[in-house]
Amino acid sequence: MNFKFTVLLLFLSVYSFAQMGSISGKVVDENNLPIPFVKIFLENTKIGTQTSLEGDFNISSLKPNTYTLKTSFVGYKEQSFSVSVVSGKTTSLGKIQLVPNNELLNQVVINEKSVSQEIKEEPFTTTVVDVEPLKNQNLDVNQVLNSTSGVRIRESGGLGSNFNFSLNGFSGRQVRFFTDGVPMDNFGSSLGLNNIPVNLISRIEVYKGVVPVHLGSDALGGAINIITNKNAKSFLDVSYSVGSFNTHRGSILGRFVDDATGFVVNANAFYNYSDNDYEIEVQIADLETGKYGDPEKVKRFHDAYQSQMGQIELGFMNKKFADRILIGLIASGNFKEIQNGSNMNQVAGEIFTEDKVFMPTFKYLKKDLFIKGLDLNVYANYNLREALTVDTSSKIYNWRGEFKEREVLSTSGELTWYKTQFRFNDRSFLNTANLSYAINEVHSISLNNTYSHYTRVGEDPITIGETPFEQPNVLSKNITGLSYHINLLRRWKTLIFGKSYMIDTKTRQENDLSGELEDVYLTDQNWGYGIASTYHITEEFQLKGSFENAYRLPDAYEMFGNGLLLLPNLTLTPERSKNFNVGFLGNFRKKKHEVLIEGTYLYRLPENLIRLRAVGVTSNYENLSSAKANVFEGGLKYRYNRLFHIEVNATYQDIVNNAKTTESGGENYLYGDRIPNQPFLFGTLTTGISFKNVGLKESALSFNWTTAFVEAFYLKWPSQGNINSKYDIPRQISHNIGVAYSLKNGKYNLSASCTNLFDKALFDNFMLQKPGRAFNVKLRCFLEAKKNNQKSTK
Repeated sequence: MNFKFTVLLLFLSVYSFAQMGSISGKVVDENNLPIPFVKIFLENTKIGTQTSLEGDFNISSLKPNTYTLKTSFVGYKEQSFSVSVVSGKTTSLGKIQLVPNNELLNQVVINEKSVSQEIKEEPFTTTVVDVEPLKNQNLDVNQVLNSTSGVRIRESGGLGSNFNFSLNGFSGRQVRFFTDGVPMDNFGSSLGLNNIPVNLISRIEVYKGVVPVHLGSDALGGAINIITNKNAKSFLDVSYSVGSFNTHRGSILGRFVDDATGFVVNANAFYNYSDNDYEIEVQIADLETGKYGDPEKVKRFHDAYQSQMGQIELGFMNKKFADRILIGLIASGNFKEIQNGSNMNQVAGEIFTEDKVFMPTFKYLKKDLFIKGLDLNVYANYNLREALTVDTSSKIYNWRGEFKEREVLSTSGELTWYKTQFRFNDRSFLNTANLSYAINEVHSISLNNTYSHYTRVGEDPITIGETPFEQPNVLSKNITGLSYHINLLRRWKTLIFGKSYMIDTKTRQENDLSGELEDVYLTDQNWGYGIASTYHITEEFQLKGSFENAYRLPDAYEMFGNGLLLLPNLTLTPERSKNFNVGFLGNFRKKKHEVLIEGTYLYRLPENLIRLRAVGVTSNYENLSSAKANVFEGGLKYRYNRLFHIEVNATYQDIVNNAKTTESGGENYLYGDRIPNQPFLFGTLTTGISFKNVGLKESALSFNWTTAFVEAFYLKWPSQGNINSKYDIPRQISHNIGVAYSLKNGKYNLSASCTNLFDKALFDNFMLQKPGRAFNVKLRCFLEAKKNNQKSTK
């Protein structure tokens, strides 16, 4: 199954002639404020939804007819509307103002569940981050995720710096990333998580262990699925922030929807820039003697970063041939000055990198294809990427910005053995198709196929040695998954799945005997499987358990390197892991109080684990034959009446070398050692308070505080070296605060924040210092168009 499978499904879908329409609206209270989580349903049907945090709702894929729409929410009277649905159009009810029901206020009722809560209650071990309340803060996806249990993101510096993502001990590409279910593989660094603003996002789904088949991934330890704004209304969202170290971040997001024709235009853009000239404390080498003096504070002087992205999509919604069909184009790029390698000992003053991406995209969604319950979702892109690394200076710098010309080895660059103007061109194609069928309320199946083809070619006009990727390096993957889902008595949900993983690579490697470069081919196929189940003991409390035998295929970045500081390793083999998860989830509500408590234990036995190893200022990926992980994580959240909330989570992960013998058959003296350069104990505390109608009507004022803790951990193997002199990454405690003020129910917003409040020296990686105290201010304006359709009511 490959691209032909996708084309066949898409071809069949155009023969679906069902005329569909939709209903939309906004639910508000007596003060004209939006009400989230209101149940919206059509009488005498099983069709329904609930309102978003902004009070909006949309029910699509409706056959032309006259329906009775009802609202249901605790403390308010039930309301009914007669709505006529017209083929290919959206019928808008405008604003629906609920009327308080004083007779119900003192009764105990069951609240409706949010989308996030419903996802959490699936058999998967899942954390869902609701991003809507965070959109006025100056955050990117990395900063949001870093306060989630089990997640640790280690950055090597300021804005735009390299980062390592870790989820329950699995890191890097062992965790896969998606946008609306679309793999983000080969998107390029300009579209990384540390660039995407929160304004683009509605929620983030964090899957730990078993990953849903519809995501179509070869994730070994979990996945991150970023869900963007799916509001069917026209809107414009503009924000701009300015902060310390000459940091600027701006975004423009917009959507136009023609209700009469279903024509839709999406347009998004963002821009990031920072000098990253924050202070660091380092020992500075004398340029003449090479000796280091006492530590002193200096500013980074060659670490500027700039990135930008533009996206446009055109298409239709709610048509007879598609619920959604969009053709789009993404153009992005970034520029990064390189200040140092994998440590602070060697300083660079003129190296820089560039990354450019040009990517056409296609999206297609059709529900009830041929028969009710059969849904098809197709995505495809073709990615043209160009990356440039320039290291041509013969100068030797120190941290004061002083330099001298290199007297010997003048052919060497600042960080590379030979000067380089290395450029590589990537061409990659990705398509994923998901076909799901809800047989009835109890049984459903899902089939997914994801195919990718990747080619890299490199050139370097000034190099003395062999040019990496001078001959094309090719990597193809095909991942097919099939799952069966059963829901018994609305209490017991179970998922069984199987996956096929195929990889095919072509590269060039030096022959050990002749020294000549030869073509090397690798083809491999593996099979994975698993089961996940959850049982609701009560409506508020559930137990979860899962097992999977998962594989993760090495990708081009790990095998081929980047031509500069990341060296290639063509001997990498697929990772494999047996993962066991058990846990519980409780969500208790009583009147204005809500408590959420969750805990998870994860036991994992990874083999051929791919991990990053530092080699001087360079690094490469290597296989670790066997490891064992025991991971405990838990979280507690309390919320009072949308006024006050406090949340705490913690993670302990004991990941050790589980190989008793070395590759040569000898005794492995590192057996039982904790994996080095990996945090093992960390957590966050987040609290906030908000007030309505402060100073002006339809206004809101909120304060938030976040504290992050990471225990000290060793850079090298714990059993090696002297305990009093071995290197470690010290204990980290940091605090961030923020305040936001909104007018006109969120139309106009102003926020201010301070990160690293007490200006502590922070390190995520050995001696790579992160920014000190930083301030920023953000302005945001959100405008939503009114619908032209007249509401039909009785």
